[in-house]
Amino acid sequence: MLFNLPRVTTPIAVRWFISVANAAGFGRDVSPVHFAALLKECRSVNAVHQVHQQLISSGLLSYPASLLEVSFPPLPSQPYLSPRSLGTGVVAAYLACGSKDEALTALEHVVPSPAVWWNLLIREHIKEGHLEHAIAVSCRMLRAGTRPDHFTLPHILKACGELPSYRCGITLHGLICCNGFESNVFVCNALVAMYARCGSLKEASQVFQEIAQRGIDDVISWNSIVAAHVKHNSPWTALDMFSKMSMIVHEKATNDRSNIISIVNILPACASLKALPRTREIHGNAIRHGTFPDVFVGNALVGTYAKCGSMKDAVKVFNMMEIKDVVSWNAIVTGYSQSGNFEAAFEIFKNMRKENISADVVTWTAVIAGYAQRGCGQEALNVFRQMLFSGSEPNSITIISVLSACASLGAYSQGMETHAYSLKNRLLSLDNHFGGTGDEEDLMVHNALIDMYSKCRIFKAARSIFDSIPRKERNVVTWTVMIGGYAQYGDSNDALELFSQMLSKPHAVAPNAFTVSCILMACAHLSALRVGKQIHAYVVRQHQYEASTYFVANCLIDMYSKCGDVDTARYVFDGMSQRNDISWTSMMAGYGMHGRGNEALEIFDKMQMAGFVPDDISFLVVLYACSHSRMIDRGLDYFDSMSRDYGVAAGAEHYACVIDLLARSGQIDRAWNMVKDMPMEPTAVVWVALLSACRVHSNVELAEYALNKLVEMNAENDGSYTLISNIYANARRWKDVARIRNLMKNSGIKKRPGCSWVQGKKGTASFFVGDRSHSLSPQIYALLERLIDRIKSMGYVPETNFALHDVDDEEKNNLLAEHSEKLALAYGLLTTSPGCPIRITKNLRVCGDCHSAFTYISKIVDHEIIVRDSSRFHHFKNGVCSCGDYW
Repeated sequence: MLFNLPRVTTPIAVRWFISVANAAGFGRDVSPVHFAALLKECRSVNAVHQVHQQLISSGLLSYPASLLEVSFPPLPSQPYLSPRSLGTGVVAAYLACGSKDEALTALEHVVPSPAVWWNLLIREHIKEGHLEHAIAVSCRMLRAGTRPDHFTLPHILKACGELPSYRCGITLHGLICCNGFESNVFVCNALVAMYARCGSLKEASQVFQEIAQRGIDDVISWNSIVAAHVKHNSPWTALDMFSKMSMIVHEKATNDRSNIISIVNILPACASLKALPRTREIHGNAIRHGTFPDVFVGNALVGTYAKCGSMKDAVKVFNMMEIKDVVSWNAIVTGYSQSGNFEAAFEIFKNMRKENISADVVTWTAVIAGYAQRGCGQEALNVFRQMLFSGSEPNSITIISVLSACASLGAYSQGMETHAYSLKNRLLSLDNHFGGTGDEEDLMVHNALIDMYSKCRIFKAARSIFDSIPRKERNVVTWTVMIGGYAQYGDSNDALELFSQMLSKPHAVAPNAFTVSCILMACAHLSALRVGKQIHAYVVRQHQYEASTYFVANCLIDMYSKCGDVDTARYVFDGMSQRNDISWTSMMAGYGMHGRGNEALEIFDKMQMAGFVPDDISFLVVLYACSHSRMIDRGLDYFDSMSRDYGVAAGAEHYACVIDLLARSGQIDRAWNMVKDMPMEPTAVVWVALLSACRVHSNVELAEYALNKLVEMNAENDGSYTLISNIYANARRWKDVARIRNLMKNSGIKKRPGCSWVQGKKGTASFFVGDRSHSLSPQIYALLERLIDRIKSMGYVPETNFALHDVDDEEKNNLLAEHSEKLALAYGLLTTSPGCPIRITKNLRVCGDCHSAFTYISKIVDHEIIVRDSSRFHHFKNGVCSCGDYW
């Protein structure tokens, strides 16, 4: 079909004239006026080209300079025609046919070439978005000897700003000064705007000050500098400049258009500061100057009031607007969506349809983003489906919001579909060649994909996308989402390795508060205290985190607590100038996991004295602390006071804490009665608490009942089966132990191997049961044998019931001696300086025999032994454990 399209033909008059001219030999007998007329008739580049060739062959475009001002004799009733105008006529004809390249070549041969035509070419390139071509045309203009005028320079400065190209802009600044344009207000205003767009607020301010000192400033000058401060996150300076502008510019010539731009420029500063009073002042200013009815001002006011949290004022402005466009409706929908009022957002959305206003991509995206940001992932996906059914095409921001919804739901399949849709509709580049137009949004989509795949635990896909982004193009968000994914859902060791790469040169990227929080989380997971201290030192050196005091300090409290150094966590807590509810809760939780219940309750009391009202999380932490500190009566009192004194309803987690508190203290019957009297169905966490207590008190019958309940709920796991297996083994019911193992095997459930790791001088060493892979294994086992022999003489008796095998006692003793936490302790003793704490972390609950052995060993070694298991911390010192054997 494409080959059958009609060809553009040369107009008949043009063809006839050229044929006659050729037949006549063509010379001075044909008037140039005929050529001027023919050029206006040309409708194709080919036609212009033919006329152009005839002009060149006739010599009419190559007269010596002395004759350029001579006029040709006219035809009857035709004006005189300068030969120079034939060249510009050719340029105009090429431009009319859309051939800018041919026009440029022709213009370069016009001597001297008028600036107006160069300006036209430059404008056309800018209009089409070919900014670099526009700058190239200006360079050829200078080489052709044409001096730029006050129309040329603003256009080129605009192109430099939109690229942005600071180097080209500063070169033009020198050209402006050399050619005497430094006093031209139009050129200087464009210079201010260029520097602002290139990110050079300092230079923009200097140029503005020079304009003001010369007294040539106008409302556009002020609007430009105010907009520059808004863009560069200096809202207070922008508001100050706007106040000065209101007092100064009114004496100069202004118009309604300028006033509208002034108001629309300053309102984003109010929005970023949530400065509601200033917004109302500017609103009053708009009413006094008669600019409020303008739809642009109305839209800006609606959006600003919404971002300031005053939807009442936003709706009032919206209702008062005589003319509303789709932007007006979008502003009010976005406002309701961001404030969490989704019902009102959808009601406005329905009204748009009643008013026959088609929802555009901004409307749909506002609703989707609102749902996604508040964790309503399923609702966000439903709206996205409606958007696609309506025929509206999503943009990059829509895709980012949808991916955020998929991440919150862990919806891997929907995330993959969104990824495929982005590629299919060219919302995401295939080759990942960054460096051109639109790369910022492209990188944002890449970052959202990394975040989505990480939160769905598909780390191979997430890392593949991360690695495909050139290192020099990765921004702090790229690094943070990958590090955060590893820290929260994957291997924290990978997070630490990636953080080290992030800080390494070349192309090092400075972490932000979110990055620091993620890496501190990884340190907490690994008990990597040494790395955590290094991060803390980095935070202290970098003052940029002062604005994120809550964020980083709370993570430091959590990290130190989980790394076994709760006293340093308290030091960080006491050093906070301001605290939020998470600060208090983190400190309480830290004391609770270390068995320091009295300190946890002291923090709870101070929190209330500071004016914070306890919520369900606060009480959960308090009950947890009481449970791990054998504070039975106080724990029950707090549980009763929740609803009675604070109006906080107890949830299943609160009941689980109290049941754990009662059951492990020996009050199994009371705990069982509480399970039966719960106002809601017991959850898995309740049955696990009961099952764990049954291990302590060897209640086989109740343990079997709890496990059956977990099986009915499909909530059983290797931990549950291990607990019941321990209970059977303690009762010497070896057939039941074998039955549980077969059941696990047939169900495809694998028991996690016990693993312990400890920090030494040369890094972290990990050990499994019976591990002999370490280079120091001979020394480790020799030291362990000497220690056990010595503590046996002190009264230590191996608790063989923790060797879950039907073998004789001697073999059980050997098995107990090879437990991973004992191997880690021996390694720590070999590699840790005298007097320094030995910090051991175990992925499961610490073995009862190991707990007993560590208690004895702490009497004969000059170290505090700190063990973190899956439940709590144990501090062994001078023959005593901080848990009081209550764990």
